[in-house]
Amino acid sequence: MNGFYSIWTKPAGAGKDGGFALQDYELACLMLSVASYENYNGRTKLYADKASGAFFMDRGLDRIFSRGMEIFSVPDDIDPKVFWAAGKLCALKLEDMPSVMIDTDLIIWNSLGRHLRDKSIAVIHREELNPAIYPDPGSFPMNESYRYPGDWDFKIRPANTAMLYIRDNDFRDYYVRESLRFMQNIRHTDDNLCPMVFAEQRILPMCAAARGLSVHSFCPDMEGLREQNTFTHLWGHKNVFKYNMDERRGFVRRCMERMKREFPDMYETAASLEELKDAVV
Repeated sequence: MNGFYSIWTKPAGAGKDGGFALQDYELACLMLSVASYENYNGRTKLYADKASGAFFMDRGLDRIFSRGMEIFSVPDDIDPKVFWAAGKLCALKLEDMPSVMIDTDLIIWNSLGRHLRDKSIAVIHREELNPAIYPDPGSFPMNESYRYPGDWDFKIRPANTAMLYIRDNDFRDYYVRESLRFMQNIRHTDDNLCPMVFAEQRILPMCAAARGLSVHSFCPDMEGLREQNTFTHLWGHKNVFKYNMDERRGFVRRCMERMKREFPDMYETAASLEELKDAVV
């Protein structure tokens, strides 16, 4: 089963001067993620914008993805400060289904094959309709011409897309089209959370239901992640690494140790990088 990653640097300000770099923990996590996915599931690809593409090319890291790297872009009318994950949707648009979209801070430790064999759509877990995060859609400042599709059910629980599997291109096209249409029709807002998670994680299951499709989730909710051994998702823990250097160094070293033990070819590449030299084991 093919898998893919994407990096869009504009939300973080890269691209103004071409500068971009991954932190040591981000790089170690991504390399371990790629190694594990390719070992248990299939071939991977990276969709990168110009700034991130240059970072990977300069270090020869485009070669860690067996399907290579492709430069992609995000439409200029999408606000990167509000829709910081829009790159994922634009990369998804380019990828041929079936395929698995994987966040760069997610590691998949086991084969997904038997779980996905008869599934149309699969995600890592479902989320609750917390109004602080998923408010009434009528609260978004949309252009007057924008209309939500009449067959969307706003009572459906959102789906976390740190991992997203889609079986066919037709549904992929529908989901991406509606997500981008929402992003391109919102008026100015300083809210950089609710519009983004609506576009990515709430629209998906509503589109699925409108097409009569079920969304399979590996865990019923976020708490279910504590009781499984298929996924490691850093998500909010990355904030800890920004301020706790001991924890950060420990995580990077554990990633390197596991690469050396289970994926020696990837370890050899990682050990040659300046960014990871202090974690060589």
